[in-house]
Amino acid sequence: MLFDAAIISPVFPGQEFLYDFVGLDSDLLTLAIWTILIEVPLFYFCGYREKRQLLYFAGVNLVSNLLLNGFLETVDDSYELAVLAGEVAVVLLEFCLCCYFVKENRKKLFKTVVLTNIVSCLAGIVYFYLF
Repeated sequence: MLFDAAIISPVFPGQEFLYDFVGLDSDLLTLAIWTILIEVPLFYFCGYREKRQLLYFAGVNLVSNLLLNGFLETVDDSYELAVLAGEVAVVLLEFCLCCYFVKENRKKLFKTVVLTNIVSCLAGIVYFYLF
C-alpha cells in the first residue's frame, strides 16, 4: 500500500516488519489511546506541565505504542520475553525522542519515562488477565 512502512525491529536486528499505518486495527488504536490516557497524566504529575511537552509526549507514546503492539501481534513463541524486550526498546525510544524536545534534567526525564511505562505496562497486564 501507499502508506506501508518497513519497520526495522530494534529488538531482533535483521528482522523487518511491514507495518500498514492506514489499515490500523481498531484494537491497536484503543490500546494506544488507553496508554496515552495513563502515561500523559503521569508525565504531567512528574513535573512536565508545558502544553507542548505534553502534546509531544502523547505523540511519541502513540507512535511507540503502535509499533510495540504491531510487533507483539507477530510474536508466537516466548511472548513474555518479547513484551519485556519490547518495553525496554520503547523506554529507550521514548527517552531518546523526548531528549530532543524536553530540555531539562535527563535523569529526571529517564526516570519519568521508565515510571510511566511501568505503570502502563502493569495496567495492561491487569487488563489482559482480568478481561
